[in-house]
Amino acid sequence: MRALLLALALLAATATPAQAHAGGLTPQDHLSRVTGIDPPLPGVTAAMVDHGTRLEVRNGGTDPVAVGGADDGTRVADHVIGPGETYRFRDERTTASRWEVPLGTSVIKGRVDVTPGPNPLWWLLITLALALGGYVLGRRRALLAVGVVVVTAGHVWHAVGSTLAVTGQPFVPLLLGASGVGLVAWPLTVVAVVAAARRKPATAFVAAVVGAMLVVAGIPDFDSFRFSQLPFAGPADLDRLLVALTLGGGLGLAAGGFDYLRRTGSTP
Repeated sequence: MRALLLALALLAATATPAQAHAGGLTPQDHLSRVTGIDPPLPGVTAAMVDHGTRLEVRNGGTDPVAVGGADDGTRVADHVIGPGETYRFRDERTTASRWEVPLGTSVIKGRVDVTPGPNPLWWLLITLALALGGYVLGRRRALLAVGVVVVTAGHVWHAVGSTLAVTGQPFVPLLLGASGVGLVAWPLTVVAVVAAARRKPATAFVAAVVGAMLVVAGIPDFDSFRFSQLPFAGPADLDRLLVALTLGGGLGLAAGGFDYLRRTGSTP
C-alpha cells in the first residue's frame, strides 16, 4: 500500500499541463478567429485551427494562391498553395487584436476575441459534490464498480475531446499523449468491473487505485475551471464537468474504496 501511494505521489509531482491536453494546447481567455477574405477568392477558405494557434488555408479553386508575405506590401510569398491543397501554419500576426495576412491579391482578416473566464469557485463546489457522491458509492462493492466506470468514462471523453481539438495530426498518438496515467487507469477499470461481477474483495482496492490515478490525471486540468476558452471539441462547460467528474469522482472513489476496505476488514 505504501509503495502504491508513493507511486501516485510521484505521478502527481511529474504531471504537467502538456500531458493533459493533446498537442500541447492549453486553456486561455483569448481566441484568434478569421473574419473573412477580402476580396473573396473563388474556392479559397481560411480558418483558425488548433485552438486559434494555427491558420489553415484551403484552396478549392483552380489556381495556385500565395499566402504569407511581408507586411511592407511587397507580398513576398511564404508558401504557394496549389489547387486542392490545404496549408496550416503559425503566424505571429494572428495574435494582434485586429490582424491581416496576405493571400494572393487579397488579405485574410481576423481578430482576437477576449472572454473572461468563469468563477472557478462554482466548479470547485461541483467537484466536491461529485467527490461526496463517489465516496457514497464506495459503501457498496457493486456501486463502487459502477462509479469507477462512470468516472473513467468521463476521463476518456475528456481525452478524446481534447484530441479532436487538434487538426491535421494522427489521432492515436495524440490521444495517448493526452491520456497520461489514464493509460493505466483505463484497463484497471475493466479489472474492477470483473472483480465486482465475481464478488471479489479486491474490487474496492482496485476501484480506489483507479480513483487515485484519475485524480492524478486530472490535476493538470484545474485551469479549465478559470479560463473561458478550452482546447476541447465540444462545449467548454461540458469539458469542465468532465474534469470535475474526473477529479471529484476519482477522489471520492479513492476515499470510498479504502474506507470500504477498512470497514469490512477486506484485503486485496
